Amino acid sequence: MQSKISVLQVIPQLDVSGASQGCIDVANYLEENHHNSVVMTHSGKREKDIKKKGTKVILSPVHSKNPLVILLNIFRILKAVNDHSIDIIHVRSRAPAWSCYFASKIAGKKLVSTFHGTYNFNNFIKKFYNSIMLRTDGTIAISHFIENEIKDKYPPLTKNLKVIPRGIDTTVFNPKNISQVRMDQIMKKYLLESDSIKLLLPGRFSNWKGHVILVQAVAEVIQKIKTKVEVMFVGPDENSSIKQSIINKIESLNLCNFFHFLGSTDEMASIYAISDIVVSSSTDPEAFGRIAVESQAMGKFVVASNHGGSTETVINNETGFLYPPQDYQELANMIIKAIDQKKYNSSEVSKAGIKNVVDNYSVESMCKQTLEFYKKILS
Repeated sequence: MQSKISVLQVIPQLDVSGASQGCIDVANYLEENHHNSVVMTHSGKREKDIKKKGTKVILSPVHSKNPLVILLNIFRILKAVNDHSIDIIHVRSRAPAWSCYFASKIAGKKLVSTFHGTYNFNNFIKKFYNSIMLRTDGTIAISHFIENEIKDKYPPLTKNLKVIPRGIDTTVFNPKNISQVRMDQIMKKYLLESDSIKLLLPGRFSNWKGHVILVQAVAEVIQKIKTKVEVMFVGPDENSSIKQSIINKIESLNLCNFFHFLGSTDEMASIYAISDIVVSSSTDPEAFGRIAVESQAMGKFVVASNHGGSTETVINNETGFLYPPQDYQELANMIIKAIDQKKYNSSEVSKAGIKNVVDNYSVESMCKQTLEFYKKILS
């Protein structure tokens, strides 16, 4: 097999999602290690991030679920394969996976997919639609939770399945790289108090991310502790109706003085740095749970729902607490416990979290394993 390989990654958009970050990380790693990296996508504000190391970006409507567009995308992918001498196609979403499947068969190229979510279904047609992610030469599951979901729901199609957890850039998410001056500036910018316990919930406004669960939990917390508590919601707020429902809940409980909506930010590591406890209160299982890993890399204590990827990434009672999903009273109890036991400023907790990420969830490990998987498929 040739030492230099050419990889075409296909992803609907380059946004703030974990799938996009994984795509960017792999693309940069390929270029850094003298391979050829090409990405086909529809759009995204992170296009500039993927070009920094030399990856070529092809803009194409691979986000579309329109059957005609999916058909035409076959020919667009074939052109990219031919123009860039592609050896292996790596697809990261279902709609473009159909185009990639037929393009790979026509061109005689290997096809790899990454299974990023649970891909729920309620009928045979939807299950068949999802199954294209497994009709490949190899499939990457981003956690053991996803691996088990695949084996449970699609048992005949698990022929070449590899678990490669998502990786975190520990040079970016590193508490040593955030200055106290910058932390003070951010505190001032968002009108945060220096002596409060700061809870952080990062994530886009979505019904299943559990913002309301945390609101209800905080109502319990402030009744039982004397320490001032502030909550930061950080993430895109495109869905104004969901954001408004969260605000309505906060107002109904007279909690307006406790919550801050920070919006999107390019300084997520700095936001982690000023926080004390990071909460992942998802009501549905996280496929991997990047937030729990990023926060541990920053030395922060995590309180997370006890399901999905968090059960793998959080070491219960050591780097975080796990609580029964959707149980806001237990979430409140875990937050109170973390405050009472001073988990939020423990050097032992911080060291354990950082070690957990460095040992198991580094971006270098993810990219290296992905490249080895490509080579295995090609050989």
